[in-house]
Amino acid sequence: MQRVLVTNDDGIEAQGIRRLVEALLALEDTEVFVVAPAEEKSGVGHGVTYREALAPVPHSFYGLPVKAWAINGNPADCVKAAYHLLFMQEKKPDIVFSGINVGANLGRDVYYSGTCSGAREAVLHGIPGIALSYDNWEDQENYGDVTRIVQPLLDRFLTRAKAGDLPAEVFWNVNLPHRQADEIKGIAPAVLSLYHYRDLYNREAEGYWLTRHYPQDFTHREEDDYRLLKDGYITITPVHIDATDRSVLPRINDWFAPAT
Repeated sequence: MQRVLVTNDDGIEAQGIRRLVEALLALEDTEVFVVAPAEEKSGVGHGVTYREALAPVPHSFYGLPVKAWAINGNPADCVKAAYHLLFMQEKKPDIVFSGINVGANLGRDVYYSGTCSGAREAVLHGIPGIALSYDNWEDQENYGDVTRIVQPLLDRFLTRAKAGDLPAEVFWNVNLPHRQADEIKGIAPAVLSLYHYRDLYNREAEGYWLTRHYPQDFTHREEDDYRLLKDGYITITPVHIDATDRSVLPRINDWFAPAT
């Protein structure tokens, strides 16, 4: 039986995490645990809590047969707490699923997203991590067919994790179209579309609010996650946690050599 840890950044009472757990419980040979923020923590990136104590609190979870805790911290804290505190000497999780997030996490969102940080933190602990996001930002209460859409993906990731096929230093960023299951065109490997939107700050009475602008004239590559998702594909992007640019390393000695 595989031990599955579920977290998110929308908070333990969010609809998306409930849908994820329900989909997992319908699969065979899974033991599901939930450790999620007590409050919404969207956009916190990979922030961790160290200026105050973490206090995991047992939490009822929609009457579902899982053990759940709410934590006064961020998604990365939730994975750390599960690994180091809550499971103690017990068997550690076999896999971590983070989500299902309200709205997509595409391109450079992987750096800002608490959903992605939950999956990344799992990988930092040697556990496969998968971030799951649903493109329903404009229709946030509507989760449509998401359970039906995501369940085969969960099963496939569980199978690959059990076989040891998932790379050790990669988390998986998965985005699901906000469509009916029979309208989805398929699953597409995708690259991060880093520049498909621009930041804008709108001035209001209390200050400046960060928003986004999506240029209509932006040229998307065929493999961009943003383009593929909007075209109706489930996008899957393997994101390596080692950001070292090894192609530049050989130049450093030349650039910073003492002047002669």
